[in-house]
Amino acid sequence: MPLNFIVFNKIHNMNIYANEGFKVRVATLKGGYPIHQELAEEHLEVGKEYTIDSTSVSGFHTDVRLEEIPNVNFNSVFFEDVEGQSNDDESHPDWMLFNRYLKTV
Repeated sequence: MPLNFIVFNKIHNMNIYANEGFKVRVATLKGGYPIHQELAEEHLEVGKEYTIDSTSVSGFHTDVRLEEIPNVNFNSVFFEDVEGQSNDDESHPDWMLFNRYLKTV
């Protein structure tokens, strides 16, 4: 399931377990920690689509690395999915860290 969050009363969805090659779109440049917002404003464009290189999920935020902008980590709060990822979340290396008590059928 994607993580939902609210920015200015609009719900944006980005699957934090997105795999390499997954497409996301920048929904906002507001949110996250101040350094995250500065990086977003410097590198990202609202409405533009990007390709996931990798994501790193933690307890406080998820780092998103993009193929188009190498060596920069962005907070997942800026993105929304372009289309849903097939039910492949469990293949993400961080999935088990936060979902170890869920049973798969």
